[in-house]
Amino acid sequence: MKTISETARAFRLRSEDPSRFLETCDGGDLGSPDRRTVWLLGIEPGWSVADQLLDEQGLRDKAEGMVDYSVETQIAWPFNRKAFQLFAALDGRPPEDYRNFAFAARPFERGSTGYFKANLFPEPFNKVGDWDAAAIDKTGFDTKAEYRDWLKSVRFPVFRSWIEKHRPSLVIGTGLSHLDDFLEITGTAEKPLAQVFEINGHRKSMFSSTAGTVPVAVLPHLSGNRHSLNSYQSIREVAARILAAVPGARSDHLKVR
Repeated sequence: MKTISETARAFRLRSEDPSRFLETCDGGDLGSPDRRTVWLLGIEPGWSVADQLLDEQGLRDKAEGMVDYSVETQIAWPFNRKAFQLFAALDGRPPEDYRNFAFAARPFERGSTGYFKANLFPEPFNKVGDWDAAAIDKTGFDTKAEYRDWLKSVRFPVFRSWIEKHRPSLVIGTGLSHLDDFLEITGTAEKPLAQVFEINGHRKSMFSSTAGTVPVAVLPHLSGNRHSLNSYQSIREVAARILAAVPGARSDHLKVR
């Protein structure tokens, strides 16, 4: 049997323990069946090159950024800015008004209401293909494929149980390459048809379904290349399609006007 580090052992115990699920998430408001919230799920937390350099110099710990999850901090991150634009559009506002929306609604902050954020896989990396000696030591897996396969077997059932318990009004998955994973954790057995559209000549696609435990919408990445949601127009289009497919796809929190 392969010997793993104490750090890896702690990571595995935390990942498979349902009672410690929130330790592996970014934060926000889980909601409840009678006060449902919107959950935003990524593939894995981002970790920039600048963060890595600070970490190597002992000037910043990876966990530190998760403690301070204020909107003031989040607004500097491209992914979160796009998330705020999408939430604003789902709330009936222009996505261009995302700053006013974010500073009023305060998504994902500790003690805030209406929105929750997590990732399929809990460890942060600069790129989704990254894997190095530090990752091996921290997780005990030689490859990222082994790491993800193990998490699918132990973390995804935990994810499903928390979704079943809290019944979000909508789960938004970002990253079409993990469509099957987002469908699995929301109990969506049948793959929905792709909704394909063009924005400024660039083809984009998304999926939505209400056939699972909770409604789910799986979108392209919120920022990045021409096929992602990289414009206000694409955000408006996706929000309109979500609301058409899932009329209740809004948080039950007190709307901010």
